[in-house]
Amino acid sequence: MNEQMQLLKELTRKFNEKGFNLYSVGGFVRDTIIGRETHDIDMATDALPQDTKAILEEFGNVYTVGQEFGTIGLILGKQTIEITTFRKEIYSTENRKPIVEWGTSLIDDLARRDFTINSIARNELTGEIIDPFNGVEDIEKKIIRVVGSNDRFNEDPLRMLRAVRFACQLNFSFNVNIDNPERIKIISRERIRDELSKILLTNKASFGIRKLCQTGLMDYIVPEFVALKNIKQGKNHIKDAFEHSLRVLHKSTKIDHNDRNLIFRLACWLHDIGKPETKIEDDDGVHFYGHHSVGARKARKILYRLRFDRETVDSVSLLVKYHMTPIVLQREIVNGKIKKRIIMRLVRKVGENNIYLLMDLVKCDIRSSRNPRYKFMNILTRLVDECMQESPDTLTSPIDGHEIMREFGIKPGKFVGEIKNYLTNLVLDGKLDREDRENAYAKAREYINERKQRLGAI
Repeated sequence: MNEQMQLLKELTRKFNEKGFNLYSVGGFVRDTIIGRETHDIDMATDALPQDTKAILEEFGNVYTVGQEFGTIGLILGKQTIEITTFRKEIYSTENRKPIVEWGTSLIDDLARRDFTINSIARNELTGEIIDPFNGVEDIEKKIIRVVGSNDRFNEDPLRMLRAVRFACQLNFSFNVNIDNPERIKIISRERIRDELSKILLTNKASFGIRKLCQTGLMDYIVPEFVALKNIKQGKNHIKDAFEHSLRVLHKSTKIDHNDRNLIFRLACWLHDIGKPETKIEDDDGVHFYGHHSVGARKARKILYRLRFDRETVDSVSLLVKYHMTPIVLQREIVNGKIKKRIIMRLVRKVGENNIYLLMDLVKCDIRSSRNPRYKFMNILTRLVDECMQESPDTLTSPIDGHEIMREFGIKPGKFVGEIKNYLTNLVLDGKLDREDRENAYAKAREYINERKQRLGAI
């Protein structure tokens, strides 16, 4: 931190020597006041972009991707600093991208910003805080408040999502009114996805999702989730599908899956998204037959709509699809045990990189209801641990499709895959060694002959 502050002082001094002012601004100042670690440094200056570029070239690598909007970046080792010329912004009603005019006033520059807690500047040489909108007081009170009026949201509707995100990240109160949530429709799906992801990755993810629903924003982001309201569930549930899903999401924030946290939390949030279409009631109560399969398709559609990457979409939809399977496996217990091949097949279905996400999703689901199977899930997790030692994803037929076709004179098609799958299952069952090619050919021949006999009998 000392090296960082020294660099900022050197930059400020250099700008001053050239006749310009330079201040740290925005989130960097806010987080420093809060005592929150930050890696993004934003600064503002009355120097024009070309002047800023000339000064920064004396310090390190310079990038000019944001020069159109007055931003010049400096990369110095692992440190990145972005310096933006004071500016005024004029917004149209149909576009969040402003018309930019360069300015000379720090106060005017701070006035264009979204929230008071982000409209604070600091002179790094003197330590002077410039706070025309009482942002420091709002930090102390822990509230999110717009600069000026709610026109800030009409200018740039993305700020509505940013307000929710800051409330979640900083654990602040949400002291803003959102009057026109439909304006979010002019924001690109990619930007909405990014803000939604940041909300889900906070410790207050369920609060954030609830707030998006309360403000009406979710009606234009994931209306399928809002449809879970008032969907009453069976006897094992004490809340409707909406509240239950928020509980599951809340519990997911207590579990760390490192770089797969977003996938895990998306799956926890959307795991029951298929319930509205599958709900039926009879004398035995409420049922949601096949909601996991319907939910997987809906989750895939939702995530693609929000422009999530393919790995995220595939993994989340897979977790939603199989979130009921581990619980059903309790039926497979015989004499207090479950056959190893059953666990191995489950791991292969969801993949080694997803299996523990699935286990934890089911545990969060169970702990958010009256389902009594939590102890069973602990047992099942231990069985998964044992199977994982054998790297289930690597288990496959000792002979490949080309070898099967060549040996038995079979043309390419589904039957080749059927034979290979049969041999792979024998490996999973422990009836065929993964290196035993001779026996694999023999087993394949038996399978082919049996199939011919069956077809002949028909």
